[in-house]
Amino acid sequence: MSSIHATVQSLSPGEQVYLFRLDTTSIGGPVYYFTQSANPDGQVSFGGVIYTAVDIDFSDYETNGQGSLPQPKIRFANSNEVIQHLVNTWGDELIGCTVQRVRTFAQFLDGGAQADPTAFYGPDTFEVEQLTDENPVYIEFELSASFDQQGRKLPGRQMLRDTCTARYRRFKNGAFSYEKASCPYTGSACFDRNANPVSDPAQDVCGRRLVDCQARFGTNAALPTWSFPGMARVRTQ
Repeated sequence: MSSIHATVQSLSPGEQVYLFRLDTTSIGGPVYYFTQSANPDGQVSFGGVIYTAVDIDFSDYETNGQGSLPQPKIRFANSNEVIQHLVNTWGDELIGCTVQRVRTFAQFLDGGAQADPTAFYGPDTFEVEQLTDENPVYIEFELSASFDQQGRKLPGRQMLRDTCTARYRRFKNGAFSYEKASCPYTGSACFDRNANPVSDPAQDVCGRRLVDCQARFGTNAALPTWSFPGMARVRTQ
């Protein structure tokens, strides 16, 4: 049994540590390493890599058996303006950049009681889908799963019945941006994640379900969804 599996099954596994890797090379930047946990000096080391301590909230990471994929959000505290600097320097709101999360325990960190760079779970890999909130307190991004990306070709692309993988437009600087959008919707009507009408265009978000498509294009129209609603589980004889 591996060291991390044995630790998880023990009565006192220890402090869990979350390590994040933000790869901005797709927009011309470097790779950054962050952690939610830190030693008194404000950083930890794992596998020879230094991770800078930043207040991070990682939420909505949920999987189910209905075919839909998680759309987690990652929120960085803006107190030290580290992420704000990245957004300002590299621009494009980091869209398309890769985020990876690794889970381990404090004792496996470099210098720990059982230092072991192979003792971890993951990486969980995501891509920055859009910047959803930016203020003096925090910066929040919505992520998509690594296999939930536009441009994937069959057979490499997973066929999802309930989740559209097209990238929706963004409301930016008082107007809608279609620069990286693959969804063809350009209408003035706006809807929230639950397909409810909203008057504020900044709240216009697609929930990626068939009902979201119907709200925008109509129930009798040919829907441009990238999901496969006709799919069903079948049993061969």
